[in-house]
Amino acid sequence: MQVKRGYLGATMLGAIAIAALAGCGTHTDKVSDILNNPSRFTNKDVTVSGQVTKVYELPLGISNLSAYRINDDSGQIWVVSHAGAPREGSKVGLKGRVRPEGQFAGSFLGSVIEEDQRRTR
Repeated sequence: MQVKRGYLGATMLGAIAIAALAGCGTHTDKVSDILNNPSRFTNKDVTVSGQVTKVYELPLGISNLSAYRINDDSGQIWVVSHAGAPREGSKVGLKGRVRPEGQFAGSFLGSVIEEDQRRTR
């Protein structure tokens, strides 16, 4: 019995440590914070997540350059991607750098996030 309790305690302690480490890198920035204080975030890396509400892609598949807008329930922001766009309605998490004046295909988009990494759910 003594061995089982020690093993169980060590297993639980290990699981707690893994969960704590996994949670360390999961900070997500709010879109509203980025849009309400752009000077604080300009040229800084951010992590955001939300639902894709609009997609723009260059015609005829000329390149993988695209822009898509995400909504995280605090606001909406455009994301410029060099890896194509996810589908409208997709849920995404991404890391990228905030740019103060994004443009795409001649349209001014305001503050944008230039995508570095993305995961789609």
